Amino acid sequence: MTDPTDESTTHEPLHLTLHAQNLHFSPTLAIDELVVKKKLINSDILHMGFGESTMPLHPLLKKALSDAATYTRYGPVRGLSELRVAIAEYLNRTRKIQCTSDQIVIGPGSKSLIYAILRLLEGDVLLPNPSWVSYAPIARLGGKKAILVQTDPSDHHTLSKHILTQTLTAAIKNGANPKILLINSPDNPTGTMFEENTVKEIATWAKENGISLISDEIYAELSHGWRKHVSPYLYYPQGCIITGGMSKTFSAGGWRLGYIVLPKTDKGEKVIDAIRAFGSEVWSTTATPIQKAAVFAYKPNNSIEDYIANSAAAFGYVTEQLYKTFQTLDLPCPRPAGGFYLYPDFSKWRKILAQHNVHTGKDLSHYLLDVWNIATLSASAFNEDPFTLRLRLSTSGLCEPEVYDNPQKREEKLWEILDQVHKKNFNSLFPVLTKAQERWSLVIKYFTK
Repeated sequence: MTDPTDESTTHEPLHLTLHAQNLHFSPTLAIDELVVKKKLINSDILHMGFGESTMPLHPLLKKALSDAATYTRYGPVRGLSELRVAIAEYLNRTRKIQCTSDQIVIGPGSKSLIYAILRLLEGDVLLPNPSWVSYAPIARLGGKKAILVQTDPSDHHTLSKHILTQTLTAAIKNGANPKILLINSPDNPTGTMFEENTVKEIATWAKENGISLISDEIYAELSHGWRKHVSPYLYYPQGCIITGGMSKTFSAGGWRLGYIVLPKTDKGEKVIDAIRAFGSEVWSTTATPIQKAAVFAYKPNNSIEDYIANSAAAFGYVTEQLYKTFQTLDLPCPRPAGGFYLYPDFSKWRKILAQHNVHTGKDLSHYLLDVWNIATLSASAFNEDPFTLRLRLSTSGLCEPEVYDNPQKREEKLWEILDQVHKKNFNSLFPVLTKAQERWSLVIKYFTK
């Protein structure tokens, strides 16, 4: 007779699959939840662990969502036609990407669409190392191998044709079937952005090797101004797939609205049909009120376009200022070009850190949180070696005003900040930035004393 208390029995319910047994909670979401709990006890924590746009929702989008609340019927699986048209025209207008609404599918966040495309396309996935925390787990959930392509830390973590070819050859020799390359520019975690020649080289390499190139352009509008964003779609329209969404550009992460653009080819149309079929069984449709409101985000509007430009300028300013502080402190860090991230390297203080029982990136992250009240993420969360002493710092929180318990007052202050940014007045505008500069200066000086 089977022992009902024996968990090894095959008749026991709730057995996880092998993939599920190896799943881990997203490090970015985990650090955010941890800091929220710690802030109930200690409000002095400098939260640089979670990359979320901190700007207020534009009033036009707020009103649009309110007006759309009564649209409660299911929409089409691939997304509302008017929204797909608006996004296609937006991409034509802002990135010179010649596409039509027929090439676009709307989903509940770009993460869901990345999972869908990796689930549906043939082959294993080449990923830059480091890369966003969710890419590799999503690839594995899709039944694929995540093959890491080492970036060059001495050159802003860029990719080269040589290392791509070398990694592709080695992967095939080891029995893998690499058919997809997934890139993110501007990049999370490093904050860097591929220059145009590099984008062209990557696109040409993918074309020559028959690789499907997925370009996650979620931070495309948040360039810091000294390097322009260029999509590889311009050089490889027949094999490049673009993903994007509302979370970073429009500060609407909680809306969970993303889009994917497929090539205008027969194969592209087949992939769209596959995504549509996949979505019909998994998410049915993206929330209709959210889609209705999103139309206003992507249509031409001077006020919304100024809001995007001012948000990008604010994020660029605080990120660049902290980067300059790191330079003054002789802390190695690639210069950020977009988004709101820094990726400093603390390895030069490895011996000193070892005296504090800090040997890995996770050790360093825990040490900074416990001793210095700074929340960060270790490089190992982004697929780097556990003993790598790099950290991913999110700078979006440096745009926050002084602490406001009243959400309405916080929002009013943020709009005042954006107005001052529009006037190019940055003086004494970001108190949390000043706090971060002072605290990091104390940390580094402590390491070097």
